[in-house]
Amino acid sequence: MTAGAPHGPVVVLGGGLAAVSFAGGLRSGGFEGGIVVVSDEVEPPYDRPPLSKEFQREGLPDKIRLDLSRARDVEWLRGTPACKIDTQRREVLLADDRRFGYGALVFATGASPRRLPALQDATLPVITLRTLDDAQRIRAGLGPGARLVVVGGGVIGLELAATARGLGASVTVIEALDRLMNRCASTTLAKVVAQSHLDHGVDIRLGRQVMGFEGPAIVLDDGARVEADLVVVGIGVVANDELARAADIACDDGIFVDRLGRTTCPGVYAIGDVTRQRNPISGRFERIETWSNAQNQGLAAARTLLDPTAAPYADIPWYWSDQYDLRLQVAGVSMGDEEIVRGEAVPGAKFSLIQLHRGRAVGVTCMNNVREFSSLKRLLGSVPLPDRAALADPGTDLRKLLAPPMAR
Repeated sequence: MTAGAPHGPVVVLGGGLAAVSFAGGLRSGGFEGGIVVVSDEVEPPYDRPPLSKEFQREGLPDKIRLDLSRARDVEWLRGTPACKIDTQRREVLLADDRRFGYGALVFATGASPRRLPALQDATLPVITLRTLDDAQRIRAGLGPGARLVVVGGGVIGLELAATARGLGASVTVIEALDRLMNRCASTTLAKVVAQSHLDHGVDIRLGRQVMGFEGPAIVLDDGARVEADLVVVGIGVVANDELARAADIACDDGIFVDRLGRTTCPGVYAIGDVTRQRNPISGRFERIETWSNAQNQGLAAARTLLDPTAAPYADIPWYWSDQYDLRLQVAGVSMGDEEIVRGEAVPGAKFSLIQLHRGRAVGVTCMNNVREFSSLKRLLGSVPLPDRAALADPGTDLRKLLAPPMAR
């Protein structure tokens, strides 16, 4: 048993990437006690990013399974959700009446898609995309000539739109706001992405709300009818924090955690999409819904359990997205009060964007510019901002410009 390790088994609620990463981190760190993972889903753990892309093209579940080799000797309880937490007795009650005591409890319960009330009783297929089952249902409805309507212009919906176009489907994207990717991209990036979708034949309706349906058609607030064979709703998610709230753990659409993954209840931790954590760039408590955060926060929480003096988790949030021939990489916050454009920001081009707030770099974006991403991410700390003209010049060698002074 390692120093600081909990006395009694570690119970993890949720069976996604964060849970797998955490369990693997515990075992790799030398923890030899019991680990029980409780998951609502019957499916063995799988990766979610491919659900809107590779899985739609190939339909092979085995290709998206998560590697469990590091999470050895773990008891997986699938398809039986937890229904109550007793923090005084340190017990978890499952829906089938089984009880598990815990030395430490970890919430990795993720999030659930928001529903669209206007389509609640629709007579055509209306699906959200969060699980493998969702992805399989969507894939069954795509193909040449299929009419797909995507409600919501966020990353996942746009990835699905791009994939569906590649499969020969016609696609309409309906977004209530005046641009795509409102929460996660700068205006410059959003315009480039929108133009790329338009160039590939996607019908984009901005500033429009779904009011209801008439037979096989979606009805918009301007009276337009959009016929569809399949509707996928991607209008955000809500944290699966019900059990934590019922146990009087501090929540607000997400479980509040500190940089060690600790909740307001002793012995209880939370990781991944369900958490509301302090963003090291913005300083605000936010839900960070990225693959990298689920993986790395899970590892960090495992280190904390094994060693309470471990370094606090403070990774800079980042995500990537593949749409057509576009490779997007975004780190930090997506908008500031000033933007430096490095290259020509047009569809098909290679360029980078640097977001500034009060003269400090707070976000970077690379489009088809993978080699620059790691260098630009170095700006998102306390690093003094280099010469702006040099930053904006795509001919500038960023490795030299951003190298530590002693290395120059």
